[in-house]
Amino acid sequence: MRCTSCGHDNLPGADHCDECHASLMHEDVPLARIESAMQHSLSEDQVQNLNPVEAFSLREDTSLDQAIRTMRKRKIGCLLVTDPDGKLCGIFTERDVLYKVAGKELDLAAQPVSRYMTHDPEVIHGDQLLASALQRMMVGDLRHLPLVDIEGRPEKILSSRDIINYLAFLVEGILEHNSEL
Repeated sequence: MRCTSCGHDNLPGADHCDECHASLMHEDVPLARIESAMQHSLSEDQVQNLNPVEAFSLREDTSLDQAIRTMRKRKIGCLLVTDPDGKLCGIFTERDVLYKVAGKELDLAAQPVSRYMTHDPEVIHGDQLLASALQRMMVGDLRHLPLVDIEGRPEKILSSRDIINYLAFLVEGILEHNSEL
């Protein structure tokens, strides 16, 4: 019995493919294709394939007021924070605003963003696998993952939404192809 997901020739009557472990049950074929494609994408595609957006960064001595205003003006959920050499030293997110700033009587203009950011955030490089990014985001409960160059300078930002949209696009393509058959 030939697997519709990977093409492997299995023994007749097998429930799952010996090669990709996709279901060989007739009613599960579309789901099997989706699972196989997603597993393949996660283990083969690089983070840069998602075309993450350019990162917006501020220096660590930027005021908290300016950081929040920048996030609102640009409609972004995070800012990357750099040291004087331009290397990533932190990330300031909406979550930081909610848990560390909101409800406190602070002079936002007098407070540096570095006091409220998340220091030494988890990072990734564009040539790393999508599975690695997803694993880091899940384990760390992260919505944003900075992409840095070899010297630690921020380049782009990967969001959980980017991964979801990428996988949804992949599934949509499979479903469209399946309906054409």
